[in-house]
Amino acid sequence: MPLISGVIFKVPDSMPHDLLDLTGLLEHTIRTSIKNVGLWDWDEDHITRSLLTRLRSELGRIELLGDDVRSNIHWQAYKLSGTYENRFGDVAILVNIHYKDGEHLEGAAFLEAKRRQRRKTTFDAMRAQQLNKLLKHAPRAHYLLYDYEDITGFQSSPVFFDEVRHFYRRNWPAGSVAPRTSAVCVPLNVAKATGYKDTLLYRYATPLSVMLSCRFFQGLDLEFGSEALQVAAGFLEKFGLPSYILEVEISEAGAEPTKKTDYVNRQRYEPMD
Repeated sequence: MPLISGVIFKVPDSMPHDLLDLTGLLEHTIRTSIKNVGLWDWDEDHITRSLLTRLRSELGRIELLGDDVRSNIHWQAYKLSGTYENRFGDVAILVNIHYKDGEHLEGAAFLEAKRRQRRKTTFDAMRAQQLNKLLKHAPRAHYLLYDYEDITGFQSSPVFFDEVRHFYRRNWPAGSVAPRTSAVCVPLNVAKATGYKDTLLYRYATPLSVMLSCRFFQGLDLEFGSEALQVAAGFLEKFGLPSYILEVEISEAGAEPTKKTDYVNRQRYEPMD
């Protein structure tokens, strides 16, 4: 999987020490990107493109300095080129985890981005037909919800909040009382079961930063079927293609990554600068 060949990555000035540091760094980047989107650019595609560009630019290559076994994280973002109407979600995240014993785990996550309407509590672009299509072929898919105001009412198990407080102390301005974010993930099956299309979905939500570092990057909440992986990589078009692909390679210390030259369909997708 040639994620870094011929590319010079911008490495953060202060490398994260452990998983919580990484989560805090992700949260800071995500929040900054979304908060910088202006009123006239407040649409899903612009927010998503800006966010992936920033993640790719600032966090393209991460090496954890502590004892976390997932010590090296490389990623690359791609966008669908040309005009293509049959879409399958906004973002596909391809995750390939390499272990030092030679094993590897390959999976995909699908995110359908929706933005909160200005001066309303609703996500008006949610459609039942689109939701059902995604659930049929990717039952673990999530909504990715963007908000121009701070989101504070997300899920609240004691362990989760202990972790959130830990990394928010380092990555949130002094004086903040509650953990907050600007982007959360909600399982599509929960959205379907509740019928909610508004900010009530936040009670079932997890910050995008936590989903990336503590779920997807750990091999959780992913699709593993061959059809889902081919769709996520842009090679199977009968169900539609994602608008963006985020390709992530994670290696334990001492692991040798398995090189793949055709992981993403380069005839359909082009790297994002």
